[in-house]
Amino acid sequence: MNKLIMTPIALSLLAFALTGCGEGEDAIFGSGSSNEITVSSFEGNSNNIARINEKYRTGDHNSEVINIIGNYNSQAINTLDKTVLLNSFEGTLENRYIEVNGLTVKRSVYLKNSNTVLDYKITYNKVDLSGRKADSYKAGNSTNSSSGIRTALNTYSKISANDANIAFPEGSICYIPVTTSEREFLAFNAKNETSYRTLNDWLNVAKNRFNDSRPSQIKEGFGVGISNRQTASQVKFFATNDDPEYIYSAVVYAYNTSNRIYETDYVASGTTGPNANERNGLVDCTLYNDVAADFLAKEIADSYRK
Repeated sequence: MNKLIMTPIALSLLAFALTGCGEGEDAIFGSGSSNEITVSSFEGNSNNIARINEKYRTGDHNSEVINIIGNYNSQAINTLDKTVLLNSFEGTLENRYIEVNGLTVKRSVYLKNSNTVLDYKITYNKVDLSGRKADSYKAGNSTNSSSGIRTALNTYSKISANDANIAFPEGSICYIPVTTSEREFLAFNAKNETSYRTLNDWLNVAKNRFNDSRPSQIKEGFGVGISNRQTASQVKFFATNDDPEYIYSAVVYAYNTSNRIYETDYVASGTTGPNANERNGLVDCTLYNDVAADFLAKEIADSYRK
């Protein structure tokens, strides 16, 4: 399932995963230097929580899973290389083709059997979290009516329940990702395989994912890949007063010998990024530097072992 706008798929660079809206959902944290960035994500629920350390540096990527509570099923973590499809184009987004410069991570998309390259990068803007508590976030009935800075102190609510005055230490930073892509594309791998038998079966479910009458746009059966031989479909739900825009996409593709239906991430062309100014509404902080990450890791462990 693929969401766009509030937290762009930009984060897909870092395992194509971000944003947490409820207790036990994923929260992602990180730190960086001039030529490497380490991102630690906390995944699972109140019974099983693991820290996944993802290190990106020029020409290299590796990951480590550390159980904090229980025994998290690490097989669910998707760190495989991605197949990339767009109009008349098939390429790869591979872990080895990485360039890190300060807070910018570039992972070029390489055309299959060619030297053609598309630029794709994420730059992380900083938001200071020093001294911030759980009450820095004011929940509303919807994302648009919420305000302030939402952090893992809200996502993992047992932390603030144990100590309402708990606050981020000095030097804590939230990273807001801004994605820049030369062209729009779909990205997926074998772990994104669905159980749908046909693309129409997927589309019939996708277009009814919201049980309301919100306006939407369906792009059905368009060609992607080399000579546009692959077929994809997409459903765009327009933003409402209560929700941002959502985009869901899927493609028919054969990794081995037979076609399967894969749900894909969608990356828009140009530059996109979520709000980084709390005066303009909700700032959804799901990426952190090592100071904030170490603090949150300890608090999660202390709170959820009780």
